[in-house]
Amino acid sequence: MSTKFSKEELKSPDQVTKTLRQGFVWTTAHSKMVIAAVAVFVVIGAGISLAGYFSEKKEVSQQEKYFLIEKAYSEKKRGFEEAVRAEMMAAQAKDKKNVPPVDASKKASGDIQKDYGPEIQGFTAFINDAPTTKAAQMAALNLSEIYMNYKQNDEALSTLQKVEKGLDKSDVLTGLVLMQMGNALANKADCKAAVEKWEAITGNKSLAFAHDEAKLRMGLCFESMNDLAKAEQLYTEIAKKEDQNTTDFAASREAQKYLRLLKAKKNL
Repeated sequence: MSTKFSKEELKSPDQVTKTLRQGFVWTTAHSKMVIAAVAVFVVIGAGISLAGYFSEKKEVSQQEKYFLIEKAYSEKKRGFEEAVRAEMMAAQAKDKKNVPPVDASKKASGDIQKDYGPEIQGFTAFINDAPTTKAAQMAALNLSEIYMNYKQNDEALSTLQKVEKGLDKSDVLTGLVLMQMGNALANKADCKAAVEKWEAITGNKSLAFAHDEAKLRMGLCFESMNDLAKAEQLYTEIAKKEDQNTTDFAASREAQKYLRLLKAKKNL
């Protein structure tokens, strides 16, 4: 879908900042890469069995504890999301008289401790207890997601750094952790450091599943650093891969959109 911008909007730094921010929000949410049910992505999306992750004794001992915490988090998050959807449906309903009111107690309060206090405590204790395990990396992805959703990017980054030493370069979870670290750094306006994390992904053949998305995020960061040539190069590279089997089609479509916007700005 083509996105049109007026000359005034293209000239405005606020519009550029808004566009980049929306891009980072999109990349955080799409393609099941940093969602709460990381285990589902690993098993289904990447085609890798969790049994392999938990083959060692230490991993086996952590498995049951992790999934109890993850289950509680996923159920609570799902409840909050359902409340939001119910509220949106009520707002869009034509006959509002027959729409039951949304139970405010089922909605997230906006206070991170009120909403996810027990889950934060559980994930944190789990990570501190066994930071080099795969289960801890999955816990860190979930916990960092909570922090980032509440704009606490320093805490998200600190959480991910606790498990960074245990990363295996050829492992799928490595790509997810590095991607999320880049997200947190970019949200902190440290694009230089964010690009370094994403380059660690694109330079690793074992993480090919994440290359397109990492390049897209790098493009957004280069654009925010006013390196428009580098941003255009990356957007073009992703956009031209749409007919290839290894392409992330969502990333390709977004790259095309950002490329059109970038070219429009350059032609003013």
